[in-house]
Amino acid sequence: MVQSDPGSFRDPASGVLLGHNRVYRFFTSGHVVDFEALVESGLLDSLVERGAVIKTTPLNIEEAPEPYRAVPGIGLVVEHPRVPFISYAYEWPFEMLRAAAIRSLEILQAALEEGFILKDATPYNIQFIGPRPLLIDVGSFERYQGGMPWIGYSQFCRTFLNPLLLQSFTGVPFQMWMRSSLEGIEPTHLSSLLSLRHKLRKSVFIDVVLQAWLSRRFASRGGKAPSLRERPIPKAVITSLVTRLKKSVTGLKRRGKAHSPWLTYEEQCHYEPEALQEKDRFVEAALARAKPEVVWDLGCNVGRYSIMAARHAGYVVAMDSDEAAVGALYERIRDQHTNVLPLTVDFMNPSPSQGWAQEERRGLGERGTAQFALCLALVHHLAISGNVPLPRIVEWLSTIADAGVVEFVPKSDPMVQTLLRTREDVYNAYTQPAFEEALREHFEIIDVACLPRSERVLYLFAARTVVS
Repeated sequence: MVQSDPGSFRDPASGVLLGHNRVYRFFTSGHVVDFEALVESGLLDSLVERGAVIKTTPLNIEEAPEPYRAVPGIGLVVEHPRVPFISYAYEWPFEMLRAAAIRSLEILQAALEEGFILKDATPYNIQFIGPRPLLIDVGSFERYQGGMPWIGYSQFCRTFLNPLLLQSFTGVPFQMWMRSSLEGIEPTHLSSLLSLRHKLRKSVFIDVVLQAWLSRRFASRGGKAPSLRERPIPKAVITSLVTRLKKSVTGLKRRGKAHSPWLTYEEQCHYEPEALQEKDRFVEAALARAKPEVVWDLGCNVGRYSIMAARHAGYVVAMDSDEAAVGALYERIRDQHTNVLPLTVDFMNPSPSQGWAQEERRGLGERGTAQFALCLALVHHLAISGNVPLPRIVEWLSTIADAGVVEFVPKSDPMVQTLLRTREDVYNAYTQPAFEEALREHFEIIDVACLPRSERVLYLFAARTVVS
């Protein structure tokens, strides 16, 4: 059964259809010609070969009868491979949004050289396959006509450039803002947050200050802003703009790394060498035995166990609430581990379903589950910092994965004592026997490891086998 992707409806010329483990894109009859020209030019094949654009296979009606019947007026259907796990810009650390922005501009540069242009420029057209950003909306390409502007410039600034500038100049992470405003950060809002020193930078003045002034000017006059298509724009002007934007984005660096307490966790964690060695052995043995297709590393930090899982799993989704740590993980794996996807996720408040009709951007739990979960040094944060009862934590784990390894950190541990330093200890129910009881409510405990010279305990768990 083929159905429309609820997140793909804004482009009247193209859209996404979902079948059983298959992903299709359709083009309406009047817009097939642009795609056919793209294929004939060789540009699409070149970008796919470079790993910049998703693989695209045209299908005839005999090969895909259902998609051709799904929407009136379909002129062509193509098929794409499935993305292992869908993610959104508000779940990416600074380094991933910057990489996605650079990828978008590189594709636009290549398109302009071959007589094409991208009609939009949004991070929601980009997906990461592991650490690799990939354009998934091949419907964004259209043939360039002399004098036409780059309509996507404003969108690129709102959804790529302005969030990066916000974090680079102020140290304020963009994720919360992007999550609450799917259309990005308006130049008027960003301009009011930047110092005069930053505003006087040439690129910032052009892309933020000037755009904010123009926005206020036309809004205050209540008049109609001039159409971008009224005055021909030489192609060289667009090429120069894209080159300048790419240089600006490439030069942006994150600010505020020092504010993260978790970047040095691996070096300063409270494990004796023997305990860490045993933890590594237990986790790797569990992963090697399970050989899961998908692993979720919950509370991944900078990825010690995500990288370990990548050796035994088909795909690893590594999640942590500390954006700087996730950014460090991305830098660590970007050229090595193609099956690790780092994401910024707060488990106390994960990404919800939102956008149009609350279906356009799906919530974390609606995008898939894992065969195996790593939940290491996380339970005490959820229970103490988040006040989530142990039974509810385990119940949540049962909705995520069929099996995994979970670590229990007792109240006597220095990390828990640090958490309790600023709060009243009302956590009498936070005990190892209570945790084991909660775990057995949903899983079988397959194996247990008490870490030497530590009171921390690891549990290998799996869903109960149902006997009919």
